[in-house]
Amino acid sequence: MKDGYWLMGFQYELTGSLYSLGRIPRCKVAMLERLKPGDKLLVAGVGHGTEAIEAAGRGVDVTAVDISKTMLKYMQKKIDRVKPNRPIRMVNNDILQVKYPAEFDMVIANYFLNVFPQEKMLAILTHLTTFVKPGGFMVIGDFTLPREGGRFYRAFQTAYWYVAAFIYWLTADNAVHPIYDYPALLKSLGFEIEEIKHFKMLGMNCHWSILGRKRAGNESSPKSAAEQQSA
Repeated sequence: MKDGYWLMGFQYELTGSLYSLGRIPRCKVAMLERLKPGDKLLVAGVGHGTEAIEAAGRGVDVTAVDISKTMLKYMQKKIDRVKPNRPIRMVNNDILQVKYPAEFDMVIANYFLNVFPQEKMLAILTHLTTFVKPGGFMVIGDFTLPREGGRFYRAFQTAYWYVAAFIYWLTADNAVHPIYDYPALLKSLGFEIEEIKHFKMLGMNCHWSILGRKRAGNESSPKSAAEQQSA
């Protein structure tokens, strides 16, 4: 498996925190309040494990998946330092090769889906939604879609994303693309958007955490988001 973060994985968490003036760490844990001890959480593309370790500290049963051995190595160092209340199951694999049908109360994909070009992102998001129990939650934290405010406001939001995307394209071969409309995609996959939390920089919404609830009875494998959009 290709590990795109072998070169710069050591500074991933620090760089994100500095670039966002601390908003990214806050965004990552924003929806954990919806979980209670004993609930099951999967974190996809876990990175250094900010939300996974916080959830384990709250008594949640956490599974963390990442294709990067580098990221999991730094996550383990953080676990050894923090010592959360519950152990975390760590899985080093491509998320598309992992199958947990309708097993989790919450699935989180924070700053993960934006790594991929649109077609692969849609396949991964569709796959992740199959992990969620009916009535459970899908959470996506990412850069905010520019769709409010004046021209300068939207231009700043857009440039802010593209600078980050270009840096990670250079260092980790991530895709460069427009910001994805995650609320619309979740709706197309059978989720109701229950809450969106915004995180501001310079008075402008630059990061958001989106929480969708899987509709009861939505247990069968959904059409992909791409199929939904083309229907």
